[in-house]
Amino acid sequence: MILAAQKNIWLGLHPADWIVLALYFVVILAIGIWSVKKVKDMADFFMGGRRFGKVFMMFFAFGSGTSSEQAISVVAGTWRAGLAGIWWQFLWLWATPFYWIVAPIMRRMRALTTADFFETRFNGPTAVMYSFYGIAISITFIAGGLFGTGKMVDALTGNELDRIAVKADIMVPAAEWDAKEKTFKITERRLQGYEYAILAVTVMFVIYGMAGGLGAAIITDFIQGILTIVFSFLLLPFVFYQIGGFGELHKQADLKQGMLDLVASPQVAATLGSEPITPFYVFMLSVTALAGIVIQPHIMGVCGAGKTEYEGRFGFTVGNFLKRFCTVAWTFTGLACIVWYMGDNSPLKTSDDPADQAIYQSLVMRASPEYNQLPDEEKARIDKHDRNFADKLFGMAAHDILPRIAPGLIGLLLASLLAAVMSTSDAQMIISSGLFTENIYRKCIVKNRSQRHYLWVGRLSGLIIVILALILQTTFTDIIAALKVIVKTPACIGISLWFGIVWRRWNVISVWVSTLTGILVWIAVAFRADLIHQTGLFPESMFKTVKEQIVMRDVWQMVSFMGVAILSGIIVSLLTKRQSQEKLDHFYQLMHTPVKLGEVVPSPCTLPEEPEPMGKKLFPNSKDIEIPRPTFQDLGGFVLAWCAVFAIIYLTKLLSEYA
Repeated sequence: MILAAQKNIWLGLHPADWIVLALYFVVILAIGIWSVKKVKDMADFFMGGRRFGKVFMMFFAFGSGTSSEQAISVVAGTWRAGLAGIWWQFLWLWATPFYWIVAPIMRRMRALTTADFFETRFNGPTAVMYSFYGIAISITFIAGGLFGTGKMVDALTGNELDRIAVKADIMVPAAEWDAKEKTFKITERRLQGYEYAILAVTVMFVIYGMAGGLGAAIITDFIQGILTIVFSFLLLPFVFYQIGGFGELHKQADLKQGMLDLVASPQVAATLGSEPITPFYVFMLSVTALAGIVIQPHIMGVCGAGKTEYEGRFGFTVGNFLKRFCTVAWTFTGLACIVWYMGDNSPLKTSDDPADQAIYQSLVMRASPEYNQLPDEEKARIDKHDRNFADKLFGMAAHDILPRIAPGLIGLLLASLLAAVMSTSDAQMIISSGLFTENIYRKCIVKNRSQRHYLWVGRLSGLIIVILALILQTTFTDIIAALKVIVKTPACIGISLWFGIVWRRWNVISVWVSTLTGILVWIAVAFRADLIHQTGLFPESMFKTVKEQIVMRDVWQMVSFMGVAILSGIIVSLLTKRQSQEKLDHFYQLMHTPVKLGEVVPSPCTLPEEPEPMGKKLFPNSKDIEIPRPTFQDLGGFVLAWCAVFAIIYLTKLLSEYA
């Protein structure tokens, strides 16, 4: 881009940038090596010894749940949809108050992995099913994070990695979905520049994650959480300085239709070829997210690695609210970038490079009403340029602005960026390797071996999981596409966790039927919508045409697979036999028994020798409903969390109006 021609040292970075990066790498690797000494058994590796307090748990929840691709997706979504792009992360906002309620329940399970819940509440085969499902979720999360990070690192280097990739000309296999043939095809393509960055990042988090386990991840997440906050706010003041101040957003709000609208109009969404970000769409995304969040493999660690229930609930809730505030910063960075790159003083427009000027013309045309009058081929070309520009926007803006301020700022931003993705990926790798080791390998393949044996299996399985994630990220086309996969993937089986906690009638058959029907319906509505459309049984408004292909709108996809999964599970629960009373009593005794500070349990999902007294049920006369009676702490924190939700939305709206 604009500064790519400047003579810097290696890969377009100043020596000060490399010094900052070197210091970051040394500290992180030292923590990983030090943490090896703390790992003595499976609980140490997969749950960090349950020794962490509120601050560490807060930054662990923040770090493990905040990856750089989320910032990049919000900035990219803001570029394409204006202020409404914030909902790519705010969709989780409505679920956040429930974290205050969910965290103590997860901690009371006293489990190492979420699969332990399925085995204790249901049976072994459902635990194995979840283990495979959970590993797939982790692979998807790691792939999405690495994809977004690679794009941004490439942009931060001024696309130097792309030039290196062209020279190297290394060919690799790739899988892609053929929309016409409705099949995946294995093809061959050149290794892209951003994928060199992905490989470098992967090596780093694999080394310290394999060495120190979850303990290393939590300690490094404390450091990386602070750097992620730096990453979220570092660029913001400088990009506003470049455009002439905060008030320029309002003055130049006509650069894109609906640029400062908190909810995108259907017209804007149609122009973008995407779903209208309407209240109903946000509601369905939020419900799907709430169903899926509890089933994500790392959540058991986020809630369970603290000393008591309070550490888990404080860390889970406050850490995620910290992320919501960062989301506001990401969004306004994206809005400022619209003015910076599309305004009259755009560095693209004033550049002497014809390529920059051509990009500027494409971006302006994409935002113009005249775009809809262009031939389809020309529209596709301009839209592709706009999507690619959006995916690299955060890194590109940093590369164009920060070197003008001071040397080393790019290195600080790059270290913060790597911290964000590594803090997420290390947790996903460790927790998913725990699922394989504890619930598949140890119980189904090789039994009764030493702790050392299983520790090494956990480390090696984590490496294999990361390799699979590297393969998966090659199938993503843009940041938003990756995020949609991440949102939808966990929800089908998450339904069974929610019902399993509160309703005794939900049994083993319900888990299988609900999960499998949900997955099958999702596959049908996501990949064979043309056949559903041909039946004529559903309203035309549920479908749209994309590149001459009939697809079902995202919101109706979620209504379909979530609705069928819940309804089928309830029907089966009412028609089939209950589980054994003894198994149910044991599980709900766990759920109603508070965690005692310093308690020691002999094995996952068991009580200590002298447990705390059981809490009371909300409906004591019901033999099926097992909702605990809320305490003052439960209700007070829940209400305060909802106040925080509306305060964040009000703050966002206020800032947009002030602008």
